[in-house]
Amino acid sequence: MGKGARLKNKYPWSPLNSIFLLGTLGLALVLVPLEFRHSLRHWSEWAVLAGMVFAVGTGVTAGYHRLFSHRAYQASLPVRFVLLCLGAASFENSILHWASDHRLHHQFVDGERDPYDIGKGFWYAHWLWVIRQREDPIVGVADLERDPLVRWQHRNIFLIGGVVTLLVPVTVGLATHNLAGHLIMGVLLRVVLTHHTTFLINSAAHVFGTRPYTDTNSARDNGFLAPITFGEGYHNFHHMWQWDYRNGVRWYQWDTTKWLLAVMNWLGLVKGLRRVPDPVIRQARLLMEEKALLARLAKASPQAPEGLNVRLVAARQRLDEALAALYEQRQAWQARKAERKADRAEAFAQRKAEWKAAMAQRRGELRVAWAEWHAARTAVRRLHFA
Repeated sequence: MGKGARLKNKYPWSPLNSIFLLGTLGLALVLVPLEFRHSLRHWSEWAVLAGMVFAVGTGVTAGYHRLFSHRAYQASLPVRFVLLCLGAASFENSILHWASDHRLHHQFVDGERDPYDIGKGFWYAHWLWVIRQREDPIVGVADLERDPLVRWQHRNIFLIGGVVTLLVPVTVGLATHNLAGHLIMGVLLRVVLTHHTTFLINSAAHVFGTRPYTDTNSARDNGFLAPITFGEGYHNFHHMWQWDYRNGVRWYQWDTTKWLLAVMNWLGLVKGLRRVPDPVIRQARLLMEEKALLARLAKASPQAPEGLNVRLVAARQRLDEALAALYEQRQAWQARKAERKADRAEAFAQRKAEWKAAMAQRRGELRVAWAEWHAARTAVRRLHFA
């Protein structure tokens, strides 16, 4: 056995990652309780902590994750620079390493090549995969490697991360004559919180929650995780449509990253926000609901009405078709509006009237389809079990 193999077996854990992750957590468990009473009299410690947690966390979610890993939108050079600097302060490696791991996770989710495969256990997916001895090459990020800003961040990751991490806490700490308190809360505790809220998406979001869009993988939607992960908790949606700039797709679902990107898009700082068409989302939810209802029907008593399963499937298919037809009608009108200059005013008015009549028909078909689906769904839910 060669020397390299002996060293690998002797040291199964990465010394640097182990010392850093375990050391910051251990120090935080000791120092934060000791600082807590003092911090209650110094609101600036909590303000710096909250601001840094939000800024660096957003650097991970809006930058590392949705922009660089998934290309869910396009950003101007200043925005990309800021997000890369904030991402470096997460101390979760450079974006080249981060995106390489994350793209492998999506490509091989729940499989042997998934870097943080939940099948190897909750704690493995949470952080043991980070501190194990790894020799994984950077793969699947050729698009990022062509970006000079990304290459700059990769070369200077620790310098950038250190400067961004210390700048605000040290400045405020010196200004308030409370450097130690701001280092404990704004640096130490912030680093620990950033790490473990990110890690929760790899672990808890693959164990706890619902799967409203797909059951082909372990990813779950978890509304409790969303506020502390800046919207990343809706993980089942994300694994279904990883290129959408949103994770919390419904207006009321907590996704600060989605809201921030929408504001930045309005300001012209980002553009090209990619979205899944609403009918596609509804169809996926309907398919999952149909699957659950058919499973319920299979467990029902023999007294279940004959042909109810056929009725249920037919109702879902008709609803799918009605949703698709309505969406196509809307898209056709958007295309027609783009050609408005080529039409005379009278011709355009005529086309608009025809479109409104077609939309009214589509909406009527959709109402009928919803009623059929609702009736079939209700019939299944009222069944008694043997």
